[in-house]
Amino acid sequence: MFSFGISSGYLNFRVIKYFVIRVASVTLYRNGVEEIRLIRQMRPGLIQLEIGVQSTNPETIRAIHRHMDLDKLERCVDRVHSFRNIHQHLDLIAGLPYEDYDTFHRSFNDVYQMKPDQLQLGFLKVLKGSLMQKEAEVYGIVYKEKEPYEVLSTKWLPYGDVLKLKAVESMVEVYYNSGQFQHTLEYLVPLAKDAFTFYESLGAFYEKKGYSEISHSRMRRYEILLEYLQEETDVSVEKASQKMLYDLYLREKLKKRPSFAPDQKVYETAIWDYRKANHISKTAHIEVFEDGRAVLFDYERRDPLSNNAYTETIQLTA
Repeated sequence: MFSFGISSGYLNFRVIKYFVIRVASVTLYRNGVEEIRLIRQMRPGLIQLEIGVQSTNPETIRAIHRHMDLDKLERCVDRVHSFRNIHQHLDLIAGLPYEDYDTFHRSFNDVYQMKPDQLQLGFLKVLKGSLMQKEAEVYGIVYKEKEPYEVLSTKWLPYGDVLKLKAVESMVEVYYNSGQFQHTLEYLVPLAKDAFTFYESLGAFYEKKGYSEISHSRMRRYEILLEYLQEETDVSVEKASQKMLYDLYLREKLKKRPSFAPDQKVYETAIWDYRKANHISKTAHIEVFEDGRAVLFDYERRDPLSNNAYTETIQLTA
């Protein structure tokens, strides 16, 4: 797999599998026409773009001596999205100068609305000899004395807020970055005040229930999300569970149906007839949803970028 890393508007080409090779640095926003043409032609899943946004707060950007045009970045990300062959990972860093909880909240929403394949939340690491180490006292940065030298608090971000952001990071990693809840999140997040608030609230629920310290199966993550919706929101659990069911089957043919899945016995004959008439593989799955849609999930024809099954709405005969 190839990986591209963008830092301060520059694109670094790397090969990441067994070794790393730095080939070039090009300005993506101004002179990257040839590079854009190159990556557009690559097969899906071959490369990924890692874009170090870090923050969208202008004061923070100036303090860390970076230059960023957020509108240009958004247009670039949107254009690469249109190619449908490249993973894009956008990074944010908590604990930077002038970044408090509220500005990080805004930075998160700014980046989230760009719809990256992964939104990676990191925490400032004050490495020896770095600019941040030299200016740590000025900015009131308190950090761990041993590796990974991670920030504990700053003038703008108390330790309690760092812990809250850790919970947000965990929820984003589990629910967004896993790619296993795509349609569920597309339904749920717009119903919340904003994206950050959704993950913040879900993280607080995990903490309240004691779930954050326990390892959970994929199915259990869905059940906890339903529990959260029932106890903390007015969202229709029935509609949400249908989105969850779609996401579950999108990734794999389940050996055991989830507890929230409706019974399919009434459709068994129609499904069998369709399979026989259309020579559907045994590895495929057909699900009839509450709205009456019958969807075929074909795991032998997966999306090379997301690894999701090929889906098709089909017509069953009564």
